[in-house]
Amino acid sequence: QLGAYCHAARLRPGAGEIIGELVFVDPTDGSKQTMALPDTAEADLLQQAETLAAHAENRRASHARLLNLPDRIPFKEPRPEWLQACADLDQATMESPIRLMVAPTGFGKTSAALRHGLSLLRSGRAGRLLYLTGKGTGQIQVLAELRRLAKPGELRALVLRPRSEHEIDGLSDDPEEIRRNWARAAIDPQALLADGAELRRIRELGRIAGVPPWDITKAMLGHAEVVICDYNYVFSPRNRSALETVPGWNDSDTVLIVDEAHNLPERAAECLSLRDEAQSAADFAFTLSACKAPAPWCTTMQAWADFLHRLPKADALSPDDRVEAMALAEKMSLLGTAFPLDTDTLPEEARAGVWNAALWSQRLEAADLGWLLWSPKPGLLNLDCLSAAKATGERLGAFAHALLMTATPGPRGALAAECGLDPDTLTRVDALAPWRQEAYTVAIDGRVDTRLKTRESHANRTANALLKLSEEGAVAAFFPSYRYAESIVAEIQRLKPHAPVALQPRGLGPEGTARFVEEALDRNTILCLILGGSLGEGVDMLGGRIRSAVVVGPALPEVNALQEARRKMHVQDGAEDAFALAYVRPGMRKVNQALGRLVRAPGHTARVLLHCRRFADETYKTLLSTEYGDPEILTDDEDFHRWTARS
Repeated sequence: QLGAYCHAARLRPGAGEIIGELVFVDPTDGSKQTMALPDTAEADLLQQAETLAAHAENRRASHARLLNLPDRIPFKEPRPEWLQACADLDQATMESPIRLMVAPTGFGKTSAALRHGLSLLRSGRAGRLLYLTGKGTGQIQVLAELRRLAKPGELRALVLRPRSEHEIDGLSDDPEEIRRNWARAAIDPQALLADGAELRRIRELGRIAGVPPWDITKAMLGHAEVVICDYNYVFSPRNRSALETVPGWNDSDTVLIVDEAHNLPERAAECLSLRDEAQSAADFAFTLSACKAPAPWCTTMQAWADFLHRLPKADALSPDDRVEAMALAEKMSLLGTAFPLDTDTLPEEARAGVWNAALWSQRLEAADLGWLLWSPKPGLLNLDCLSAAKATGERLGAFAHALLMTATPGPRGALAAECGLDPDTLTRVDALAPWRQEAYTVAIDGRVDTRLKTRESHANRTANALLKLSEEGAVAAFFPSYRYAESIVAEIQRLKPHAPVALQPRGLGPEGTARFVEEALDRNTILCLILGGSLGEGVDMLGGRIRSAVVVGPALPEVNALQEARRKMHVQDGAEDAFALAYVRPGMRKVNQALGRLVRAPGHTARVLLHCRRFADETYKTLLSTEYGDPEILTDDEDFHRWTARS
């Protein structure tokens, strides 16, 4: 600032010698300390001015590029209903800045939403597009859809992966050395974006150049017109800074698209929740000591770790433990101000620990009926947000335009309320897919009860039903848990030792998942999948390839302290059926989402057996997608065999 004043003064006609000094005054005694302006100040000022000018030119070029974006159709022969949905989205822009698009799986929601977002960029109503996905596996697919609408030379796009995936051991964290390495390697963020900007390439470049890959990605963000990333970068207070600190970033000049928006309420609550575990806290305290952090940091964090180590399992913390937690949290919140840490010298996990240390006090003070402080197991402390509706609505409202997309919105107005939005002001676009109305043949198997206390007595009937259906082709059987699926697989193998049955392995990545499905379907296998897992939602390879699907129970959430706290919150809010809101609705949403993957295009059909008498209860039945019609209820074995023969 002083350099700018001196530079401006020298531009005045007849200006003599200009001397700049910075004077610090102690208000308590009037003592002064004077610092002269360094000789390099003017050169530094002009260099920074060049940087600002380059940024301004980048924004000007970006604006010009967006105004000239082509208006492409991503399909050779788009279906009429897809074109109508695109027109409806454009019309909805005039009615509300926040919109909800409801369209079935396989409709082309992603391409329709991207085309809508690009039209807003082209018209000058926004300068950036931010596309959020709930699962990282879908981000590359979104980028591929985007490239069908705009080529790399026409639009700069970046998939923003988590910082942890950028980390490389052994790189210097000294800013001056990083700056020199950057210049020596001639790293050009704009050129990287034009070439595709894959994380693998960024990591390799960073390793060779001696520059942290995260720094390269952050520089690229300033030049990207489209960013594809996880919910965390908008709804997590800790991760939001990755975007908000980008030069020129402005939510009010950004189009926000939220994919799989039915997951947003739960994910937003997770983003606000805190948890810490005794061993992790002890490791953090040890890391601080090893990095020679100030002693108060080390002793306070060790005291926090010791407190967590003493915690027993509890559905709610005892008053004494709560008081101790708040006292320690208050101490932690003061550390950053009283004893500043150079977080750049800390590993990634330790940096997260510094952030959480400041958050615990703030969250505990604000914790009320909307939060649950509990210990799910010894040594683990959770502060869980029961509803993030207010915070979610505020974040959505900060953007120039927001488009939520889902195939399973639940009862009308429910998703809007869960996201803190007024259903009356949220414009909803319902995309029609007439080819799905006759595609499903659905029945409810009233012969069995899959509740935990009775499912074992029905295991034989469940196994026989799967074997019978597999006689005509591949079967996808969706289970609420691995334990339940494993017990039925064992029963199938007991009844028919050589039956082709496959259980979805735990922890498979995208490539492993694809390989597992391909191998299973090639053998007409009974494919045992977990509702809510990667195959139940977000994987499209089952569409048109499964003859029958069996949903073994409605997949209600586990009864635990967190879900019970949510149920009680609904009771206090005056809900008529708090149990349905806390348990039935989340479970049935998983059912609808999984079954929606089975019919993705005209000509696809699916035979669906809802294998539990609870599905016939109106509380559950009314939450089934309307495209399943009015399912027949099978009451005995004769009904079941008659249905399988004619369906």
